[in-house]
Amino acid sequence: MMRDWKSILTWSGLGSFIGFAIAVALYSPTGSENFIYLIYAGMLLGAFLGFRHPLETRAAAYSFPLGFLVTSMLAGLWMVRDVKPDEVYIFLAAVMVTLVLIESRNFLDMFLVPLTYFGGFAVAMLVFKGYQPLQRTEGAVTSLFVVGVMGAILAFFAVFARWTFTKAKNIPRR
Repeated sequence: MMRDWKSILTWSGLGSFIGFAIAVALYSPTGSENFIYLIYAGMLLGAFLGFRHPLETRAAAYSFPLGFLVTSMLAGLWMVRDVKPDEVYIFLAAVMVTLVLIESRNFLDMFLVPLTYFGGFAVAMLVFKGYQPLQRTEGAVTSLFVVGVMGAILAFFAVFARWTFTKAKNIPRR
């Protein structure tokens, strides 16, 4: 059963990322914002696929709720007070440290990490979509996108660094 929840989280993150990509692709030609709810549909479809088709992942499973949590925490902080740019980088550092500590199982797991992290970010952004004080605060949405996009990139590099350090440790000394 341990493998099932990790698979469900991975597929949910991947589904919400694909839902986001489709929503962005359909927004340009139609101009309708209703396609943004494909993120939720993708997440639910991904959860169903994760239950039916298990994947052996570890880091990708943790990166989906991490993307959601970090984005939600930063949005919550913006609701209370203004956030300085260096405080946004603290959130990115937390993402890096967390994912360096989590070892990926295989290459697929490693390459799914940024997609599932971004999926969690997309779900969190959709949760806070209609909250007007957050939308009107200067710098809030920009910093949330920095945490989402840069967090996904840094999440991959963190998992890749962990894999590199593990492989380098196994190189015999001459």
